[in-house]
Amino acid sequence: MSDFYSEMTDNMKMLFDDILASLGQLPDEKKAFIFGEDDDLDMHLVVALAQYISLEYIKYAYDFNDKEYPLRHFLDNPMDDSERMLQSRVMKYVLEHKKRELESSKAVLPQNHKFADIDMKRMENKLKGRRLTTMNFYEHKNIYELKIIKAIVEERLSSSKKVSDSSFQDMFCQYDKTVEDLITRSRKSDEDMVFASLAFFTLEWHYGIEFLYELACMLEEEGSQEVDYNMLGMVFGSIEIESRFGGWAHTDSRMVKERLVLIPFLIDKPEVKHQQIKQFVFDIIREIIVLVAYYKEVYTTNEGELYKDWFRKNGDIKDWASFFRGYNVFSIWIKKEWTRKRIQNMRMLVNQIMKRNGLKPEK
Repeated sequence: MSDFYSEMTDNMKMLFDDILASLGQLPDEKKAFIFGEDDDLDMHLVVALAQYISLEYIKYAYDFNDKEYPLRHFLDNPMDDSERMLQSRVMKYVLEHKKRELESSKAVLPQNHKFADIDMKRMENKLKGRRLTTMNFYEHKNIYELKIIKAIVEERLSSSKKVSDSSFQDMFCQYDKTVEDLITRSRKSDEDMVFASLAFFTLEWHYGIEFLYELACMLEEEGSQEVDYNMLGMVFGSIEIESRFGGWAHTDSRMVKERLVLIPFLIDKPEVKHQQIKQFVFDIIREIIVLVAYYKEVYTTNEGELYKDWFRKNGDIKDWASFFRGYNVFSIWIKKEWTRKRIQNMRMLVNQIMKRNGLKPEK
């Protein structure tokens, strides 16, 4: 905790401490269920949840302020029509994927989402053209150019007929090099620190490569293929949850750093003690995800302003960069080493996740 605090600006400490204080003001029953009784409070969990909420607020603030530009702004040669047409095809490909992803998860893009599928038949949209933020452009290039992401998007990764073991490893080498480039970029400036951290966060949130790799390794170590896919779905993907304290949340589970500690509970074992502990952890995680959704969409200041907007207005890029230096989202990344069994496990996990999300992976 002291190392985390030492990296932050005074203003970011104030913002973070305010979130910590608000968690301490939760209703007693809810606070006790998630964190334990006051005389046995799990402060590590309280701090981890405050970090998780802070990251969500930073993501919201960054997206809110990220300027939009016409597609030509991002081209190496804006006057080259062939390059513009290529990137237009890439954008169409990505938008088709996004639409399918939303349909499979039954999620809905918020109205202010800057990557929505704009109706280009309308004259005002034609005149304006498709517009992207810098982060949007980076994301859509990844979906098209990162081979591992493209294989997941096109539902080919789970099939050894579609992606050989050697191609599989080459794809992950390209992915690891991309993450290394982001880490290098993060050291250049405050803007680069925030951009690179959020770019990696978004990759891991959507595709869970680090998470699934760690799970594949543990399955190999345990000599098991038994995974609790209900719990896996709770920490990976779009979910709808009813809180034991009332109310529903339809949200994305984006605890990209925190969920790695849950991997031992995802491996299904018949022992009664394991099942009891797993259920206890499962119930707490459900309430944490609901609580974070509440902080993101409902929680307000005493003046009635959405808390995420208060956070956005009272911080800046320097504050957010200082948070990421202490939080270090890149700490979950590891350069991949593959065995035949790990590859099989990874294919199996991706296959099951696609099934759960309503997609039909190729055989």
